[in-house]
Order: sequence, then structure tokens, then C-alpha cells
Amino acid sequence: MAKARIKSWSEEQGFGYIEHPEHGDLLFDFDACDFQPEVGDEVEVIEVGKRYDGSLKAIKVACTAKPHQGDRPPAPKVF
Repeated sequence: MAKARIKSWSEEQGFGYIEHPEHGDLLFDFDACDFQPEVGDEVEVIEVGKRYDGSLKAIKVACTAKPHQGDRPPAPKVF
């Protein structure tokens, strides 16, 4: 697990990017988080996987400074 920071986040689209010291910019989506993400949050990337194109993606992300999954609002609706 490495400390990283949320670089961008789109509530409407439900995804963003994390600046990771080892892997560079990692895509992540709302389902990967156990908290409500915001730009600038310091996070721990617990699990990394691959996207359909072979690039890396954060699969599980935690933020110890924020409430956990049971306390977060529901996922954004995509229309």
C-alpha cells in the first residue's frame, strides 16, 4: 500500500485519477472507494488491477481521514 493523492474527480461521471508515487496516474471509480472522494484527499491504494486496454486501475482505495463506506452517500446516477 502506498500513499497517494486524488488528482481529479468527477461526481457526475463517477470516476477520477489518483497520483500514485509508483504507478503514476491511476484511474479509479466510485465503487473502488470506501469513502466520498474529493480532489486533494490523501488515500491508500490497496489493490491495483488492469483496465481493458492493459493500463493500470485502482480497484480498492481507502482514506483514513474520512468516514467509511457505510457512511457515504449513494453512488451518483448516470443517465
